[in-house]
Amino acid sequence: MEITYLGHSGFLIEWETCYWLFDYYKGNIPTMNTEKKIFVFASHKHGDHYNPKIFELYDKYKNIQFILSSDIKLSKEKMGVANEILENIVSVKPSNQYEMYVKDDERIILQTLNSTDCGVAFLLYYQDKVIYHAGDLNLWVWKGESKQYNNNMTANYNKEMNKLKDVRIDIAFVPLDPRQEEYYYMGMESLLDTANIKYVFPMHFWEKPSIISQFKKDRATKLTNSSTNIMDIYEDGQNWNIEI
Repeated sequence: MEITYLGHSGFLIEWETCYWLFDYYKGNIPTMNTEKKIFVFASHKHGDHYNPKIFELYDKYKNIQFILSSDIKLSKEKMGVANEILENIVSVKPSNQYEMYVKDDERIILQTLNSTDCGVAFLLYYQDKVIYHAGDLNLWVWKGESKQYNNNMTANYNKEMNKLKDVRIDIAFVPLDPRQEEYYYMGMESLLDTANIKYVFPMHFWEKPSIISQFKKDRATKLTNSSTNIMDIYEDGQNWNIEI
């Protein structure tokens, strides 16, 4: 598969027969093969994860389906979304399972998790592979928050991580946010302690990709015996060809 980083939490995966576009809000989307089906995912309504411009893709790509978190409220009048596009939108709620079809005999199973911020996280099963996009599901612990807030956050995050216990994930897109200061690593590390992951693509690092190398350095002892590959990201448009 080919993976392209589009900026912030936005990624494009190209499979043999389809594309998956996650949480696009800025940057250049590569030209896609019109013969392949396109699935566009938006994990929640925040402007750094959802941009209504995604609907403009329909002008060029008719074989497209939009999978939007249920907190994204659409109306034709407000968003300028044509009826034929509305028919290709699936609204998904947390803690549910959905089926989507690439072809009549080729399906994707989607399980949604409940974000600790807003919307959902996506856990997708396709062609015997498992892909996870966290959206804003993260351990959002902050120095400025109360002990009660941070304890509640930790409990809610651990509840969602329990759903991933011992799950074999091939590709995971996961927040690593430098704004959390000394707590920046906790969500990522908890996920790595919970699931068995081949490749992790850090995201949501606010134009500070150096946080990735910092994580590798700071948590080197924890990562020594891990088989997980933490991918380095340097710039928008960077891509990888990965065999999984």
